[in-house]
Amino acid sequence: MTRELKMLRYGLIIVPSFIAMYVHEYDDYGRFTLHLLMLLLLVALGSRFPDLFIPLFCVLEMLFTAWLCYIYGSLMLFSAISALLVYSRLLPRYIPAIITSIHLILLNAAFMETAAITQVFANLTFLTAYLLSDQLNRMARGRDDTLMLYDELRKRHFELDEARSRLMQYAAQVENAAQTEERVRIARQLHDDIGHRLIRVKMMMEAAIHTLPSAPDTGLAMMGQIRDQVSASMDDMRAAVKRINHAPQLEGAYALDRLLEETGRDTGIVTSYSVEGVPFPLYPSLQVVLYKNAREALTNALRHGEAKEVWIKVTYTEGEVTMEVGNNGVIPDMLPVRHGSAGGMGMKGMTERTRLVGGVLELRLQPHFTVITRLPVVKVSEIR
Repeated sequence: MTRELKMLRYGLIIVPSFIAMYVHEYDDYGRFTLHLLMLLLLVALGSRFPDLFIPLFCVLEMLFTAWLCYIYGSLMLFSAISALLVYSRLLPRYIPAIITSIHLILLNAAFMETAAITQVFANLTFLTAYLLSDQLNRMARGRDDTLMLYDELRKRHFELDEARSRLMQYAAQVENAAQTEERVRIARQLHDDIGHRLIRVKMMMEAAIHTLPSAPDTGLAMMGQIRDQVSASMDDMRAAVKRINHAPQLEGAYALDRLLEETGRDTGIVTSYSVEGVPFPLYPSLQVVLYKNAREALTNALRHGEAKEVWIKVTYTEGEVTMEVGNNGVIPDMLPVRHGSAGGMGMKGMTERTRLVGGVLELRLQPHFTVITRLPVVKVSEIR
């Protein structure tokens, strides 16, 4: 019980009692004061005992206030309303209605010998007080429910923040794993392609040195070939360094349409991007997997399939997002695979990334070679 409610209870007892002492003439004011103090003692004890004893004190207070109304007149009705403020808060809600009915019957019995207008006044006042108290209790319960919901929402918000932090860490781990794999690929490319080409350039230069004095035309032709080989090696080196230094952040860096736009601008091939279903936000780890798989598939289409047209289609469904990366290039000589059970290093890398987030990688050979990435998703709004 709040402090304000306690003050109201004592006020409903003390103030009308003092007014009654001036309005009515009693034979023994000392006995009236004693009864008033007994009621205040009963109220004080009821507020100090455990909640288990509240119904007992409500019954005692209900009987005592009805007796006071019978002995000292209608102004003592406010002491009965003071008791009403307590038992109207009891649960379940049918208990206050029952106690109020019994209390009202006792009050009518107490005012049976008074004028009819007094009885009507007492009934209307008591019922009005009950209705007001019931509305106040409803508002208080609504406020308590709102506070409880707010606390639950705040708890869920903290849990969601923790889950988001874990997902961000998970996405960083996925990105680091993908970057490590990319570095291994670049190292192999430097060793296999550029390294072998430089060895070949060295041998051609030695041959040109011996050829130039005796056959200048042949030596110059060899020098031109050496120049072309060095130029190609420099281009490959620039591309490798660019891929090593490229470390995008999550905000907008893994946009598939931007990847297609850059691919089309750099290579001149035809690109297209389409979305089916209603898009919804994806967790960073899923964005990383889709972006890395799309980039790997585009690279394979240009390098091995000699494709002139590539496209990406993303489909959003309930509980899943699917990305299809297709091209019109040469179909590789391989059987349709599921879960990436076949293929080179690029295919294995896509498979491992997809499995890491619980997804499935598929290949479709007809009518065009298509790499399909299926990822399970949970919408943010469903985490409550």
